[in-house]
Amino acid sequence: MGEPMSSAPQQIETGAVWDRDDPRLDRAAGAWVGAAAAACIVGAPPAVTAGVCHPNGRAGGPSRLAWLIGTALAGLNDPAAAATGVQCPTERAWTVALARTVAEGQVPPMDQVASDRGPIATAWRSVLRTPVPAPDPARGSFPCSQLVEAVWRASARGGDAAAMYAGALAGARWGMSGIPLEAQRRLADTVAPRSLVTRGVVRARGSDPRVWPEQVRNGRSDSPHIRHPFAVAHPYDPGVTLCNLAYVRSRRGAEAVVSLCRTGPGDVPPGLAPGDRVEVWLADREGVNPNLHFVLDEAARAVAALRAEGKRVLLHCAAGQSRTPAVAAHYAAAACGADVVEALRATIRSVGGHVDTPELSRAAAALNGVDLADPAKELFPDGLPALRPSPPV
Repeated sequence: MGEPMSSAPQQIETGAVWDRDDPRLDRAAGAWVGAAAAACIVGAPPAVTAGVCHPNGRAGGPSRLAWLIGTALAGLNDPAAAATGVQCPTERAWTVALARTVAEGQVPPMDQVASDRGPIATAWRSVLRTPVPAPDPARGSFPCSQLVEAVWRASARGGDAAAMYAGALAGARWGMSGIPLEAQRRLADTVAPRSLVTRGVVRARGSDPRVWPEQVRNGRSDSPHIRHPFAVAHPYDPGVTLCNLAYVRSRRGAEAVVSLCRTGPGDVPPGLAPGDRVEVWLADREGVNPNLHFVLDEAARAVAALRAEGKRVLLHCAAGQSRTPAVAAHYAAAACGADVVEALRATIRSVGGHVDTPELSRAAAALNGVDLADPAKELFPDGLPALRPSPPV
């Protein structure tokens, strides 16, 4: 059996820092959170879920699974070499497969353990054989929804252990951005999802306290729209506040927060219940969100769920000008009965926002059956609205 995982992560080597939107970060986080979220999806006891926080190669169950995940993530450049310390052939093959899935985005075949009927092989087989839904945003069909179906299939055939191994492998395929936020909220009652994100990213990329997810506060920028607090009521629901990260940091007595940008532990308003802080994996760059429609829909659903619980919600990104109005518009259409095109116009204007990342507006519209080929021209045919004025120095 392997040794307990070292608590000291590798340091990032000079010149080895990954791009902030490298898809391997999404998938590394997805592997660790996917295992824990799978336990929540199938209703495993909290003690089972908590075991994913304690990697130990000498133990069994979730702690052993966590050790195998950490071993895989530390060996992305050479999975076979990284897995040499794993004695069980099935575990070793699965560890190599998990590393390859994080590195390449595809689950490899399971030829080496095809005849095995244990929970690991059952999980692997379930992830490979569960059909991938065709993308149809307007009908709520998203390819990454395969993750939940694979977890349930594995659970039916191999119990909680198989479900968690399937969650790790499917999470590595689809990424943190492909894990339902409802499952993450349930997970937060036992384990902070962000702690597992940090474990996964740092184990794969290396440690650097100066960068996300280890830095205490995120979103440092020279932009006054990020540095100075800003907030405005949602034009269709005054119980939702559209704001930036600086406003969230300064807020006291917040009831719920849905974050659409990366945050640090110092960005959290005090007193929030774990399940009332929802962190969404969404980048404000074209072409880097592999599960864009799913993520926007999940974020809007999270806002709606928190509102249904009677909570006032802070919905924010770094500046509150791009991701925030896109999610706010879809929420308005899905939960408030608004026309999505009018909602996009209203939310972008209300935050003094922009359409510099047009795929966000395009995706919000597509979720509601509307095709926006050129959001800037179709939303604002008379010219783009003025950007939010810079605060006085």
